[in-house]
Amino acid sequence: MKEETVCVVARLRAAPGMGDALAALLVEQAAVVRAGEPGCIAYRVHRSPLDPDAFLFYEAYVDEAALDAHRASPDLARFRQRRERDGLVAGAVDVEIFRPLTD
Repeated sequence: MKEETVCVVARLRAAPGMGDALAALLVEQAAVVRAGEPGCIAYRVHRSPLDPDAFLFYEAYVDEAALDAHRASPDLARFRQRRERDGLVAGAVDVEIFRPLTD
């Protein structure tokens, strides 16, 4: 079986009044992931201009093993702990996994 890229799209919403704090944490996390995870080929964080509490991640990994390494990363665990401890997110994070149909 050929290894193929795996893409992740995640959506989350800032808790009321926490949009800028969440944005800062997400930007920090993106830099850590890009610098420390060689299997990550894209990690982009987006913020809606119409709803500044709405955020979207687009992530791409070289293969399933690279995504698994990301999920197991101590940096990701620390990010999630800070996000929860500081009450930055309202509700659950919506995560979807996609696999390419074309090159």
